[in-house]
Amino acid sequence: MHKSAAIKVQGWCPTAWAPMQAQDGWIVRVRPHCASINAQQWTVLAELSLSCAHPEIELTRLGSVQLRGVSEAHLSAVRSRLVEARLVPADADADQAPAVHCTPFYKQGDLTHALALLLSQAVMAQLSPNALQRQGVDALPSKFGLAVDDAQRRMRGIAADISVWVTADERYGLALGEQSGWYAFDGAAEVVAAALAVALWFAKERTAIAPIPVPTFTRLRQLLPLHALKLPCLKLAEFRADNSVAAVAALPGQWAQSGHVIGAPMGRISAAALLEALKPISPQTEIRVTPWRSLFCEDEAIAARFFSSAHWITEADDARLRVSACTGAPRCTQAVLASRELALVLAPHVPPQAHVHVSGCAKCC
Repeated sequence: MHKSAAIKVQGWCPTAWAPMQAQDGWIVRVRPHCASINAQQWTVLAELSLSCAHPEIELTRLGSVQLRGVSEAHLSAVRSRLVEARLVPADADADQAPAVHCTPFYKQGDLTHALALLLSQAVMAQLSPNALQRQGVDALPSKFGLAVDDAQRRMRGIAADISVWVTADERYGLALGEQSGWYAFDGAAEVVAAALAVALWFAKERTAIAPIPVPTFTRLRQLLPLHALKLPCLKLAEFRADNSVAAVAALPGQWAQSGHVIGAPMGRISAAALLEALKPISPQTEIRVTPWRSLFCEDEAIAARFFSSAHWITEADDARLRVSACTGAPRCTQAVLASRELALVLAPHVPPQAHVHVSGCAKCC
């Protein structure tokens, strides 16, 4: 039987409070605050992975981490442990506010970090399902997300609905979907207010267009070509042409001047290998998550702990960086092949600068 004729697209993203049922159990996703997870929190994730889920922690394309294969019996205990570790909010409403993905390339307390904190707090307070309901507006779709980028715009490739960043001249930029050009603001409060205004506009307008059904519009880029966005905050901002180069993923071994990128084969972290690497590390040490299915740490001594070539990728020319894959069979009921295993077999044959993604079905996850 050819399964692609009957594929089912979920159309939403899981969280810890709204997990997703898969063939192999529940998917529980954690969205790191400012891309940061400390060693103690990583230990919690690894221990839960080994005791309540598959023995791998998955890194997503947007810089989140998830446990897969959590049983119904363990689901409540897993969530409670994540809340206790301050990896997820203590209530469902905050957990289901739009995601704010953050560059890992910042210094504690710098302007980028401050912008990420300000935007995250504002989104949780003003764009959560309950906050929108109080304004008579339906909740934003779970695929809708915002990003705090760095001045080099390295995260352009993640296709966030709204991106903000601190510019090289210490102003603030805002970009919408895949539109060319961006808006310049003088202060962090102004750019955050503009981002919230655009998100609220989208939340309202996506439900106001007929006869197209609401589920069509889960992303800002789908609505912008059909509906003029006229907001005072954008009219007052300076609009600039987008002359920046295309986004380039940060690869292992390429960012030694500011820290170290550590890859995980196929974006999967062995929980046992992670626990071994964490043994001598201070509990409060940060190991950040990147949107390229890798980790980032500033300390060279800590990075040196991730040396096993079987479990970690530390060089930019590692062939395993040239492939990616969905979960595949047998963990996904719609997959017709073991996509991860096939991708690893193909990796040595993929030319440098090329990339091959293996999908187990026609959804091309």
